[in-house]
Amino acid sequence: MILSWITIALSGYLLLAFTGIADKFLVSKVVRQPIAYAFYTAITGPFSLVLAPFGAKLLSPHDFVVALVSGICFITFIYFSYSAIRESSVSRVMPIQGGLVPMFVFLFSYLILGERLAGSQTFGFLFLVAGAVLISFRKEHGAWTHKALLFASLAAAFLAMSSVLTKYIFDHSNFISGMVWTRIGFIIPILPILMFKKNRKAIFNAPKEAGVRNAVLYYSSRATGTVGGFLQNYAVSLGSVSVVSALQGTQFVFLLLLTSFFSVYFPSVLKEKINPAVIALKLMAIILISFGLYLITK
Repeated sequence: MILSWITIALSGYLLLAFTGIADKFLVSKVVRQPIAYAFYTAITGPFSLVLAPFGAKLLSPHDFVVALVSGICFITFIYFSYSAIRESSVSRVMPIQGGLVPMFVFLFSYLILGERLAGSQTFGFLFLVAGAVLISFRKEHGAWTHKALLFASLAAAFLAMSSVLTKYIFDHSNFISGMVWTRIGFIIPILPILMFKKNRKAIFNAPKEAGVRNAVLYYSSRATGTVGGFLQNYAVSLGSVSVVSALQGTQFVFLLLLTSFFSVYFPSVLKEKINPAVIALKLMAIILISFGLYLITK
């Protein structure tokens, strides 16, 4: 049974890797305003209602508030994550989030859900986190700014809180209810976002800046991200939120394979530095992640 929800999580992270490739291109070359990403993600919230006839249940007032807060936390994560990328780069932000998100999830799930990992799972968790940080690390010139580090850390904390609160709803209701009501929480930040003229300008200029071709890429990436997120959440509903979060390291393995492919065959689209030192570092990370997977499934 453990293998079943881990397989679902891995499938989700594969799709999220495709989303990561597209977002890396869009953030660096097309849409540079984090608030636009947050807004266009937020307006997808009501679409979750299409799942309601398939088993959504009414929640108690307390659980409904928890679900809404989970959705708000996710949109806040989107904003801070892209803010960190704008201040620094994807290559600097990913290792921070790859390491901090599982740690925050482990802490929050311990405090809120009372989740405990078995001995071998704990060691597997640590190997997965170490592998995630290692495989997403890339040496670059320049230094972190305090603002970029703060934004990346806040993004990790908000994503972790969203994941744990969503797991809470899964445990207290069911999967469909969690997917519907947490996504309704997405729409709550929309009004505060639109209150500011600067935000409205960035949001409504984003489609023009992107152009038709890049707009298709953006919505395609949102589609793979939506399905990937659905699978990731389904895995959370079936198993440990801490382990599913730590499995994010496998997303970086998929990213490595995809970026290597594009760098070799389509360098005009995406170019990554590939040399023996980089390959050795990534292989070491893959070994750590593989050993972590072994420990949590044994």
